[in-house]
Amino acid sequence: MDTIDKKSISKMKNQEILKNLNELFGSYRAEWLRGKIFDFFAEPSYFIALQDNRPCVLQGGRGTGKTTVLRGLSYQGQYALLNRSITEFDKKDFIGIYYRVNTNHVRAFIGGGLDEREWQRIFGHYFNLVICREILKFIKWHKEESIEDEELSPRLCTLIAKSFHIKEKCEDFETLLELIETAMYEFQSEINNISDNNHPKTSMPGDPIKLVTECATSLSQFQGKMFYILVDEYENLEDYQQKCINSLIKHNTELYTFKIGVRELGWRIKHTLNTDELLHDPADYVLINIEEKFTEEHFFNDFARNVCQQRIKQLFINDDAEDYSIEKALPSISMEEEAILLDIKKSPLILKYADLSKENQDKVDDISLLYKFFLANWAETHNQSLEATIAEYTINKTQWDTRYENYKYSMLFKIRKGRGMVGIQKYYAGWNTYLKLSNGNIRFLMELVYRTYEKHLNGDNDLASSVSFKDQTRAAQDVGVKNLKELEGLWKNGSQLTKLLLGFGRIFNVLIAESGKNAPEINQIFIKGNISKECDEILSAAVMNVAFIRILGNKLSNNTATREYLYTIHPIYAPYFVFGYRRKRKMDISEEEFMGVISEPKKYINKILNRKNIFIDVTKDLPTQLTLFQDFYNND
Repeated sequence: MDTIDKKSISKMKNQEILKNLNELFGSYRAEWLRGKIFDFFAEPSYFIALQDNRPCVLQGGRGTGKTTVLRGLSYQGQYALLNRSITEFDKKDFIGIYYRVNTNHVRAFIGGGLDEREWQRIFGHYFNLVICREILKFIKWHKEESIEDEELSPRLCTLIAKSFHIKEKCEDFETLLELIETAMYEFQSEINNISDNNHPKTSMPGDPIKLVTECATSLSQFQGKMFYILVDEYENLEDYQQKCINSLIKHNTELYTFKIGVRELGWRIKHTLNTDELLHDPADYVLINIEEKFTEEHFFNDFARNVCQQRIKQLFINDDAEDYSIEKALPSISMEEEAILLDIKKSPLILKYADLSKENQDKVDDISLLYKFFLANWAETHNQSLEATIAEYTINKTQWDTRYENYKYSMLFKIRKGRGMVGIQKYYAGWNTYLKLSNGNIRFLMELVYRTYEKHLNGDNDLASSVSFKDQTRAAQDVGVKNLKELEGLWKNGSQLTKLLLGFGRIFNVLIAESGKNAPEINQIFIKGNISKECDEILSAAVMNVAFIRILGNKLSNNTATREYLYTIHPIYAPYFVFGYRRKRKMDISEEEFMGVISEPKKYINKILNRKNIFIDVTKDLPTQLTLFQDFYNND
C-alpha cells in the first residue's frame, strides 16, 4: 500500500512540475511569453556589440532569438532588465524603440493602380507615423516614471504636428500624441481606398523622425541619448519598402540609428532608393550573424546553459536546484557504449568472429566490439575475407586506428539497419549533442530540453535524476517531426520544403546506413551549373525557414550567389531521419535531381543513390518513424 501511495504522490508531483515546465519551456517563442520575456532574459555574447551608435543587422534563422534580443534593447526591456529602476535606466546612453513588421499591414501598401514610386512616398509617410508615435509614447511613459521631466514646448509640438500636415491646433504634448495616433489610424483605415485620383498628403522620408528625435533630445532628461530604432522581421517588408528603410539606414543622423532583425536571405535588397547607392558592411552597418557567432566562436554553450538552467531550477522546490547541472542531467554516451546499447553483439558481422580460428580471434581480442564491426564491414565492402582484413590490421595497426577513427561514427548507423529492425536505430543523447543538433538556434534547443523532460517526468522519474538516453533520443525525434510538419504553413509553397526534407533526409539516411566504398558521412549537397529562379526560390525559402542551412563552399564566392554555397538539412532533423549531424562530406547533384526529389521522389532518390553504387528499394526498410510518409516515398 505504501508503494502505491508513493507512486501516486510521485505522479501527482510530476504532473504539477509538468504544468510548470510547459509554462517555462512551452513558450519558447518571444511572442508567447509577453510580459514574462524579460524575466527569463539571458544576455547572449553579442548583446554588447549591439549597444553602440552604428547601425546593426542581426541576422539569424527562425528561432535564433532575434526578437528576444531586440526587445531586450527596447526601453521596455532595458527598464525590466534593470529591475524597473528609472534611475538605472537613465544611466543608459540609448533609448530603444521597438517596431515589428506586420505582414498584413505592409502588404496593404501594394497594388491599387499606383506605381512603386508613389507607394514609396506613401509607405515612407506611414513609417514616419509609426516610429514617431512610438517615440512620443516613450516620452509619455518616461514622464509617468519621472514626474519632474521637462515637457515639449508648444512650439515644438506644433512643429511636429505640421511635419505630418496636421492642421488642428496642437500646443501641448497630450494633444500632439492624440493627433499623431489619430492620423496613423486614419491613414491605416484609408490605405485600401487610395487610388490615382486620391493621393494623401505625405511627409518627407525620415524628416519627422529626425525632428522628433531632435525635439526629444533637447529635453534635459534625454540630452546625450541616442535613439535605437529596432525593426524586427525585416524580411516581411516588400522589396521597395526595404529600399525606403535602407535609405534611412544609409543616411541616419547622430540622434538615431537602426538595429535590424532579419532572417538569413531575408534582406533581399541591399541598395537605397537610389539603385547606385549600396549598403556595405562595415562602412554603413555591422552584420551580426547569430549562427556564426554561436557555432564558430563557441558562445552558444554558455548562453544556452543560462537560458535552460534558470528555467529548470525554478521547477525544484528544495535546495536541489543549487546542485543542478544540465550537462549531468543530459548525459552523453560514448560510441563504444552506444554500440552495446544497439545490440552490436547480435550483429551478423560480429557473429562472423565465432567462425574464426583462435589465432585470428586472439589478434583482435583487445579491441572493442565496434572496432571489430568496422573490420568486418570493411572486409565485406571490399570483397575480401575477414581473415585477410585482420592480417592487414595486424601489420599496420596505426594506419587502421586512424581509419577506424574516421569511420567509427558512421558504423553506429549500420548496426541496426535492415528489415525487422524496430526501435531506436541510433542514439542522440547528451547536452553537447543537443547543442550541435540546435546549431545555434535557441528555440530548437529549448524544444529539445522541454520534450526530453516531458518524457522523463511522464515516465514517473524524479526531476533531479538524469534523463535516459532513450528519452533524449525519442524527444529529439519528436522535435524533428514536429518542425517537419510545421514547414508547410511557413511559406506559400511550404509543402515543397516538407518534400525536400523527406527526400534528402532519406538519401542521407541510406548513404550512412548502407554498406559500400563511399566516404563516410556524406550529408551536404552542391548544386552544379546554373540554377533556375524556381530552384533558387526554394533554396532561399529552405534557408530562411531553417529547413536547410547553407555553408560557404568557396572562400572567393560572392555572398549573394546562392549556388556557390553547400547545403545540408538542419541538424535538428537528423534524429528523425537517422543520419549524422556532423558536417563532413559533400556530393554534387544537378538542379534536375534537386527539383526531382520534390516532384518524383522515388525516381530521383534512387538516381542519386545509384551514382553512389547503392541499389536498394528506398520505399522498403524505412526507419519506423518514416513509415508515416510511406506514400511520399512510393511516388515516382
